[in-house]
Amino acid sequence: MKLICSECGKEVSFGTMARCHVCEGILQPVYSDRTISGLKDIRSGTGINRYRSLMPVSSPIPSLGEGNTPLISSRRIGPALGLKHLYFKHEGCNPSGAFKDRGAALVAALALEAGAKGVVTASSGNAGAATAAYSTVVGLPCLLLLEPGAPPAKLRQSVATGAKVLVVQGVFSHGPKASGDLILELASALNYYPGFIWAPVNPYLLESMKTISYEVVSQVPAFPEVVVSPVGGGDLLTGMWRGYLELKRAGLIPQLPRMVGVQSLRASPLVQAFRKGLKRVETLPFANSTISGINVAFSGEHALQAIRSSDGTVVGVSDEEAFDMQRRLALEEGIWVEPAAVVSVTSLRSLVEQGGIEPQERVVCLLTGAGFKDSKLAETEAQAISAQSPVPFDVNAIVAEVRK
Repeated sequence: MKLICSECGKEVSFGTMARCHVCEGILQPVYSDRTISGLKDIRSGTGINRYRSLMPVSSPIPSLGEGNTPLISSRRIGPALGLKHLYFKHEGCNPSGAFKDRGAALVAALALEAGAKGVVTASSGNAGAATAAYSTVVGLPCLLLLEPGAPPAKLRQSVATGAKVLVVQGVFSHGPKASGDLILELASALNYYPGFIWAPVNPYLLESMKTISYEVVSQVPAFPEVVVSPVGGGDLLTGMWRGYLELKRAGLIPQLPRMVGVQSLRASPLVQAFRKGLKRVETLPFANSTISGINVAFSGEHALQAIRSSDGTVVGVSDEEAFDMQRRLALEEGIWVEPAAVVSVTSLRSLVEQGGIEPQERVVCLLTGAGFKDSKLAETEAQAISAQSPVPFDVNAIVAEVRK
């Protein structure tokens, strides 16, 4: 493996953090053809550790059972949209309930390998919960810097698994460089590993996201032609794209999918950069989406490059549309996910109407987190049911209630 700059091509030493010191490009691990060809021989294994030869780590990756998440064929939403082959990759089935478990497992392995005394990260919720859990697995303390107003369910997860949580005013609002610098300086001061899952800060961790692509290709009847993903910082989409590139190099798929990134229109740095034809994503003065997890003011240009290289696109959806689709996905498909996860499905209507997806194409939507993470769906109804007077222990009484 080599670590190179994705823009100027300069090779740097393994262990380097942050961006390229020459051109400020995002650093990227690159593997030999011989290593990539090893994908043909991987058939089974535990967690993401079975793909360790294609990740920047030599020691075993700890597992809580991450990966091998289900690929679910749509029963109602796909047909209603005229899509014959719509699939949902349900990352909410990971141990802590989100795709970030893949990155956190790699964080834990790299922290041990580096001889760090602990792990430090910043998070709006999912990454913190995952990193706390996997730090505990390997016996390292976890310091989590939390943005004020994080969803309580995610905070409870982090606290329950032993993280030291500090609410830091504006941990993200000072901009991506300031946030990254803060994490790297803290890591250095404490001799902690910088477990922030975003390539411009730690260029190694998004390699774990490639494993989603490896799994999808083993699960889908042929191969995906369109992959639709929520986008915050951009690591998930970029990591999956790298995975498909490697699968193509290994001869395991005949063509590459088009990558589609989806953001809330109220937090849309990638949407705006794509529409303007920019090379890098400009940081917005604010983000005010009510959808936690993708309420971001900045994204990485690596996602922008992946989308353009794949002949894909970026879609913005309203918060209201996403909440409506969250309810619809639960009622029509039986799948309960957090609002950030469902924006991928929310974007499908406009993609179909604008000709961005053909009816016969195989489409995979990423569902990034489980419903318990951050959801008010059915909360009012559940509270009302709990407050109801009980029905008598009698068949006729119960039947009468059902028929009301």
